[in-house]
Amino acid sequence: MSSSETLKYKSILTWFRQWVLPDPTYPLDEWADEYMMIPKETGAAEYGKYQISRTPHAREIYRCLSVEHPARRVVLKAASQMLKTQVALTWFCYIVHQHPYNLLWLMPTGKLHKRIVKRIDKTINAVPVVRERVAKPNRKSETNSQDIKEFKGGNLYLATAGSAANLAEVPARFVSYDEIDSTEADVDGEGDSVKLAESRQTTFSNKAKSYYYSSPKGDEDSSKINKLYLDGTQRVALAECVHCGHAQELVFERLVMTDDGTVMYPCEACGGMHRESDKTQMFKNGLWSDPVQESENETFCITAMYQPYGWLTWAALYDQHQKALVEMGKGLEEEMIVFYNTRLARCWKRTMDIADHETLKERAESYTLRIAPNGTLLITVGVDTQNNRLAVQIVGWGKNLTAWVIDYVELPGDPANPQVWDSLTELIKAGVQHESGAILPISAVAIDVGGHRGEAVKNYVRSKRIHQPIAIFGAAKANSQPLSKGTMVDINYKGVLDKKGVMLHAVGTIGIKDVIFARIKNDAGKEPGNITLHFSDQLPPEYFPGIVSETYNRKTGKYDPKPGVRNEPLDTLVYAYAALHHQTIRAHRFTEKDWQALESRLYQGNTNSLAGGKISLDGWRRGK
Repeated sequence: MSSSETLKYKSILTWFRQWVLPDPTYPLDEWADEYMMIPKETGAAEYGKYQISRTPHAREIYRCLSVEHPARRVVLKAASQMLKTQVALTWFCYIVHQHPYNLLWLMPTGKLHKRIVKRIDKTINAVPVVRERVAKPNRKSETNSQDIKEFKGGNLYLATAGSAANLAEVPARFVSYDEIDSTEADVDGEGDSVKLAESRQTTFSNKAKSYYYSSPKGDEDSSKINKLYLDGTQRVALAECVHCGHAQELVFERLVMTDDGTVMYPCEACGGMHRESDKTQMFKNGLWSDPVQESENETFCITAMYQPYGWLTWAALYDQHQKALVEMGKGLEEEMIVFYNTRLARCWKRTMDIADHETLKERAESYTLRIAPNGTLLITVGVDTQNNRLAVQIVGWGKNLTAWVIDYVELPGDPANPQVWDSLTELIKAGVQHESGAILPISAVAIDVGGHRGEAVKNYVRSKRIHQPIAIFGAAKANSQPLSKGTMVDINYKGVLDKKGVMLHAVGTIGIKDVIFARIKNDAGKEPGNITLHFSDQLPPEYFPGIVSETYNRKTGKYDPKPGVRNEPLDTLVYAYAALHHQTIRAHRFTEKDWQALESRLYQGNTNSLAGGKISLDGWRRGK
């Protein structure tokens, strides 16, 4: 056979192998090693040929997602930027190339949907064996859109989990569910989105497989990914000691900082210290703990402690935690919640064991009402409306949003009549006397429009008789901002166009109550100089039951009122806190320099006293 004939023969053989013989079947981890690519266009720091060796803990997850593996569900509860989406992309490519059946890929929101679609398109273009099997965009005879991507043997259906209709259209052997903890528990009133998604797999019986992945959100009872994790084998990632070889879970709380500022990890067996540069050796075998229980659901948990060398460092984690601790000391849990969820892949336990009202009253301090203690630099007011009164709470704020309750009073009168609003105007315009003798003006007044006499509130806010009145209502969502930007309301209850519109602001009552109760809990046993929420022992007796008048309901994720206890003290404190976040103040963004400027202004010769022209308290009521 001549050389030209030999070359022709080899060419025919290559063509036959590529286009006639079936592709060899691999487990998913081996397929990833052979075919997977990371597109440069995604902005990934490490693009090109995919290497499981960079994230070796992914290998076992891939094995469980392989079609040959008996696992029915594969669940990954993981820190941010840890394996989750890359595993899903690799699994999709593997399905297209090796096991072409319908795949339903769910996202919790439309925004995430768009972002994932872009990554999918870039990945398809980067992996040749996938690119040649997926329909090209803009072909009339084939489909490649934001919602459906046709490939040889099946379709990828991309949908948001927010509509039950999206889950009920087509059968699918495979389901991939992105960031499931960001999805509402109930889909359009039709039930759990997990059950709705898996109902699409009914015809495939034991051949069906689902992949759920997310960082946890909320507490242990409300987190979907945590429930799925506990319903399976509950494996945790392990690392091997470079000194003695002992395999162990890396627990964030065991990190230590040496005298020279280096953050290191000690082996639980031999005590040998590990540096950041030891990560590659520690993780090389991608070990996981043994199953906690036998289950057809393989479930995994991995934290940011296992970020590869060169990615997020232990020192960065340590620093983030220290900053969150500082915020916790102020009674602000948000940064710690984010740290727990996104870095430690843990659920956060909300503050539940707050003080009872008697204990709270016992630790109240002996400062005079209507006199702002030293440290107070800013005043806000919260107002709640009832049929026969206005409940008013005056709160002083200082550095780090330390708070002093300056007074709680009730102004009698039907808010539908002008007299009670006259009393409120007089109270607000008087300002608050500071211990230094200066008069502190009231910076903002948040008034509830969602309760009794809403139109009367809007009329008062519209009149602008006081400085910075804010019309507010309670937001429904637990993750709402303390105070929204506001929406202009131009139509009154009679349907008549108002010439002067009223801006309505939603208040994130659940999050603010979290802050208040966390402060109450954290302040227990502290010296006055370290307390973040101060109460005067001159406040009326019924004030203290009112502050702890609600309890957190784990099932609903909301606060429920205690029977027979008036909650106006708590509500008005919430409103006063919300007022700090108004766009004209934004005290939550104040730097040390901002607080120092307020302090300098306070002590620069402003010694006016409220004593000479102090308005009468006649007709006011503290309490009932």
